Amino acid sequence: MSERTRAAEPATTLTRDDLGWLTELMDVDSVSPLEGGPLDGAARAQRVFVAGAEARGFKAVLHEAPQPELLERPEVPAPVREAARRDLAGFLAGQPSAVVALGAPQPEERRLVINFHMDTVGPHVAPRLDGRVLYGRGAVDDKGPGIAALAGVAAAFAEDPSLAHRIEVQIASVPGEEGGAMGTYGTRALVDAGYTGRLMVFAEPTGGRFMDACTAAMTPRITVTGEDSTDDHPGDGHNATVALGFLADFLARRLGPLAHGMGAKLCVAGLHTGHAHNRVYGGGELLLNIAYPSAEQAELLAASLEVLLEEARSEFTAAHAQDPFNRRTVRDWRRTVRLDWLKRGLPTLDNRDAEAELLLGRAGFVRHDGMADGSAFTCDAIWAPAPGRYVAVCGPGRLDANGAHTPGEHVHLDDLDDYAHRIKALVHAFATSTD
Repeated sequence: MSERTRAAEPATTLTRDDLGWLTELMDVDSVSPLEGGPLDGAARAQRVFVAGAEARGFKAVLHEAPQPELLERPEVPAPVREAARRDLAGFLAGQPSAVVALGAPQPEERRLVINFHMDTVGPHVAPRLDGRVLYGRGAVDDKGPGIAALAGVAAAFAEDPSLAHRIEVQIASVPGEEGGAMGTYGTRALVDAGYTGRLMVFAEPTGGRFMDACTAAMTPRITVTGEDSTDDHPGDGHNATVALGFLADFLARRLGPLAHGMGAKLCVAGLHTGHAHNRVYGGGELLLNIAYPSAEQAELLAASLEVLLEEARSEFTAAHAQDPFNRRTVRDWRRTVRLDWLKRGLPTLDNRDAEAELLLGRAGFVRHDGMADGSAFTCDAIWAPAPGRYVAVCGPGRLDANGAHTPGEHVHLDDLDDYAHRIKALVHAFATSTD
């Protein structure tokens, strides 16, 4: 059953102006710089977001770039560090967070925070409306859910002006969720600065259900740093293509089932050595991505990977013992094959709160145990949990069904309307719970 058929009463509808604002926002290329996007894409999009929010009565309480010291923390993924190293000032200036709010400032226990991310995956896809279906990058991941949430909050305050004195609702628009950045300079910075609430909703596409647990991910990189040779003398070089191709298959067979048994997910990802047909490439890299449900399992899988790499060396040596074209690769394996980590040590989300779950239920959101069926995914909600807070991941559409991260990314406007309606109901329920 779709989200549209589950709506119990008429949804809060995004107006023509809201839809125009959303398409204007989607038209801004805010592809993450880690995915080849422009350095200032998020900054340009945030200006459009803040202007639209202020036109709807929200007050901008934060609109600033991350501080350089954030990038010095050990959990910051290597691609973030590398992007910042190339142009620190430009990178930071192009990646601001923005927080807009309705209601008088309140302590955390009387504050509801809704978080969405402004950066997208690449490549940029311009918005296109086909009937009631909106296509384009960010339609469902994550500009569409963010604007729908804001429309719902605005509708709640319009219905009951007393909310302005009873609660505060913040909408946090962050960079640095995509491209493996993992929220390390967006959501994490806001949490550290106190932009938190009793209830924190991350507007990610979950089919309208809410999940209160999500994975984190780590990214091992295996490199070969040997010597090239020509096709006339293939045995004179180190063949990184053969070594890394072997490792990709070996780890899929050996580490993959181990990860699956722990409720983790192994993605054997990019492998690159070169493009020419007449050369033995002595250097290259293989990337893996491991999504894990707990820190303990992450450490066990990391240790297992190191053991398996040694077993792989033995198996490769035995398989190529009589192979004249890979003799140097066999002989110099320990010297040329290396493991390092682009991302490691990130926390996971796993929290429960009967009172807050009841509020979400009153607004029409149903809890879903994504860890149990494998539908839980990684997002920057991992930085938000703390005593006294409840963190839920909940938004319209689904990552797979709505083509997130594909050229066909889309969202049905009815689903955005339904989400806006439920957010409106959540605001009312939250206010009642604080009285």
